[in-house]
Amino acid sequence: MKQHLKFFSLAIFILVNVLIGLSLSSCGGYLIQNTPQQPEIKQQDANTPSEDSAKIDGEIVNNKIKEENQLNADDEMDTEDQDFSQSAYYYYIKSERHKQKGETALAIDALKQAIDNDPESIYLKKSMIFLHLINKDNASAINVAKELVQKHPDDEDILLILAKLNLQLNNLNEAKTIYERIIELNPQNHDAYIVLGNLYMENNGSEDAFRLFSKMVGHFPESYAAHYFLGKINVQKKNFIQAEKALLRSIELKKDLVEPRFELITIYKSNYRSQKDSDKKVIALYEDILKIDKNNIKAAIELPLFLYKKGEKSKASKMFVGFGQRYQNSETMMMAMAKEIINNQRSDDAIIIFTEILKGDPQNSALHYIAGVTFDSLKESKKAISHFMKVTPDSEQYKKSIFHTAYIYSQMKQPEKSIELLESKLNELSGDTELIVYLAAFYEEANQLDKAFALLQQGLVVSPDDTELLFRSGIIADKSGDKDGCIKAMKRVIELDPDHSSALNYLGYTYAEIGTNLDEAEELVSRSLELKPNDGYITDSLGWVYYKKGMYDKAIEILEKAVNLSSEDPVITEHLGDAYKGNKMYHKAIEAYKKALSKNQNPENKAVLEKKIDEITNMIKKQN
Repeated sequence: MKQHLKFFSLAIFILVNVLIGLSLSSCGGYLIQNTPQQPEIKQQDANTPSEDSAKIDGEIVNNKIKEENQLNADDEMDTEDQDFSQSAYYYYIKSERHKQKGETALAIDALKQAIDNDPESIYLKKSMIFLHLINKDNASAINVAKELVQKHPDDEDILLILAKLNLQLNNLNEAKTIYERIIELNPQNHDAYIVLGNLYMENNGSEDAFRLFSKMVGHFPESYAAHYFLGKINVQKKNFIQAEKALLRSIELKKDLVEPRFELITIYKSNYRSQKDSDKKVIALYEDILKIDKNNIKAAIELPLFLYKKGEKSKASKMFVGFGQRYQNSETMMMAMAKEIINNQRSDDAIIIFTEILKGDPQNSALHYIAGVTFDSLKESKKAISHFMKVTPDSEQYKKSIFHTAYIYSQMKQPEKSIELLESKLNELSGDTELIVYLAAFYEEANQLDKAFALLQQGLVVSPDDTELLFRSGIIADKSGDKDGCIKAMKRVIELDPDHSSALNYLGYTYAEIGTNLDEAEELVSRSLELKPNDGYITDSLGWVYYKKGMYDKAIEILEKAVNLSSEDPVITEHLGDAYKGNKMYHKAIEAYKKALSKNQNPENKAVLEKKIDEITNMIKKQN
């Protein structure tokens, strides 16, 4: 499928995410999907103490769980004491050599031979799990682990491997059940309590978590992690007296902990003690945190905000200005601040913070850019635009601010303002290919295809070998009905960049659509799929090529996989229906068409699907 023709131009979306939401990637990354996304900073939980760590000053509970349970191929045990048969050992060494060379498939084949020669070896099967993980074949890894557990149901090490695999695959219920079994087998497994307790909390199992952490404190009375988590769950249950006692004990056991102090702040802000006493404790705790970690963004923002709201505006203002001066040149710290504000989800707090910080440097483009990103994430579009428009041309954030503003206008259903803004920058940013591609994408969305094509051609005069300009011009040619122009552009892209997955897919699918060069189409799409093996749209293209070649069994096999990868796309489901119909599997075809119909919002497409359903229904009636 030509995923580049979906609802919103992929060019716009990629530019928004890579050139605008870009800065947010330092706060947790982004996913390029098929519809435009706001730059997003996700809510995070409190940090997690661990008995094994010297200090925790920035990791959250979920990150700790992932670290604790990350399966790494390098974690394999020493082989010195392994009692392999001679032939099994030979293949094991062969597998290791292939693994060291990065030849994972060959390593797996050799290890399979080792297992065939020594089928009872637990170690060899554990090694196979790690190899499957290296090969990104999670399903095979978990199957091997399940097989081991069936043969050795009480082996704690094997259970841990399976539990960790389930965590990695986000099979949280399965992981929870296994960790419960691990604790049943070994009540002294400290880390299992931590992981299981957090799984309970994530699944709204506060009572289960409370019982587990209470039990953990009994088993590990000197564990600061046990007391911390017991305190944390009591905070959630609003058992503040018990929570305070547990959290203070956690700090007593490890004095430089930040996380229990934040939980105590939550308690004291609830005013379960006297107002005056609580305020003093809150301020003292924030100050303690900043002594332990002077770069703790959460405390650095929340302390002056707390003082500001308590009427100490002068003191708060000095702290905010100092914060801005200290970190204005650190994108990492400023984006961390934006993340903290967005997590709080309160626009009034954001207004206070940026108003006060900008008092120290009202013309600071970096600060205005961060403010724009923050307000945009908080759905305060006008405030976001106001800050973006204050970013000056000499700033490295200037172009990103323009693009982000154009995107916001489009989200406000004012695409004409997006186009007007971008057109006004053409002379100022003459020859800038990113601007050209971005504006052309807006023209495309407005169905101004002639303008889009002309602009892209202007860009190609300056940069004739720019693959993005060529690729987009090919798409516009296709949309304008110029298949020859599309094919020519895509061929040129592939000539310049043989690994341009999107061009390979687009050209292959175009051939399939017009029913020509089908062998070449299969080769092109297969190459694209090698570059992006789990892409549902490219998988669909390959299935569609097989359909066009009349290879219905193969088409069904591939298209069923495509539907699993991109289950919400109606076109892919419709293609599967067509393949079923071609293979005379009429009832399955109707089922697929009905599913596609339920997902489709386009009246014309719905009419086509309804017609297909009626035709097959009538055909079946006649046969009966």
